[in-house]
Amino acid sequence: MSKSERYYQEYLSHRHVSRRGLFRAFASAARQVAPETLSAYPSFPLPPGALPVAQFVALCTQCYLCIDACPMGILDKHESGLPQLNIQYASCDGCGLCIDACDVGALLPQTSFDTGLRPVFNANCVNPVRRCNQCVDSCSSQACSVGETWLPELDNDRCTGCGECLVQCNYDAVTLVPSAN
Repeated sequence: MSKSERYYQEYLSHRHVSRRGLFRAFASAARQVAPETLSAYPSFPLPPGALPVAQFVALCTQCYLCIDACPMGILDKHESGLPQLNIQYASCDGCGLCIDACDVGALLPQTSFDTGLRPVFNANCVNPVRRCNQCVDSCSSQACSVGETWLPELDNDRCTGCGECLVQCNYDAVTLVPSAN
């Protein structure tokens, strides 16, 4: 199966897709991405509530109950066999159904919802004519604001890593990276 077929299958399997996500999917479908390799520990985002990496890898039985339970369709199977958080077309609303579905304890309830990801905004965001403010307007935790440079600024303490800013961005100006905390 080619990358583009998988891309569209993943896209179509999501239960909630914004119009912006649909447009971005078509616009970026031809982009080639280097395959990710799995070393001793995964370098890809794990599901919300995941234990520290070594413990998660040891406990996860790869039953995929968490993937099946996700109503947003943002959990999928990584090529290593482990479940991964894949925020591209829909954001994580923190419902906790993936955590409830995990019967081996690899995913545990959180005191406050956080995916462990944070947005990074690049220069594609700056429009010299007018700002779109989509990330600011769509952020339910009000963690994004526009700074003096017109680039969005992030309040790391408020951010939950839901990915709504990435889903709503028309300019591929948002990348989600693991949190430094």
